[in-house]
Amino acid sequence: MKDSIYKNKLRVRTGAIIISNEWLLLVKQNAPTRKKPIWMPPGGGVEFGETTEKALVREVKEETGLVVTPERLLWVHEFLEKPFHAIEFYYECSISGGTLKLGADPEHNSDQQILMALKFIPFSELNSLDLYPDFIKQAFIDDGKLPEHVTHLNYIS
Repeated sequence: MKDSIYKNKLRVRTGAIIISNEWLLLVKQNAPTRKKPIWMPPGGGVEFGETTEKALVREVKEETGLVVTPERLLWVHEFLEKPFHAIEFYYECSISGGTLKLGADPEHNSDQQILMALKFIPFSELNSLDLYPDFIKQAFIDDGKLPEHVTHLNYIS
């Protein structure tokens, strides 16, 4: 897979934390930063002139078919693992429409799609997944509660 579009530049991303009872919506994908597939909250890159919330709504629709409403910002995460660098904004979201179905990443051609699967996964099974970023997994494993205030985290290797 060509990952050069992500290398040696700062990328701003959004991610949606979508919970139904004690299940978390995740997308399995061939992420350019990992050698094997991982699970992540749906989301993606912010385009120039777009707010993080508008990008989140667009990205979730593209990847999941769902229309979401960002409720509140939970985490700001800086990921720096050369040659990759991203600032990520994770929002708690509610579902306001649409139909759940695996979509496609428009940054990739059909023969280079990175999205593999989409499903709600029970909190009790999150520990057995390659879930990125780790702090999301940890939040649900520890007590299943989301932070009360915006939390800033760094992953720098």
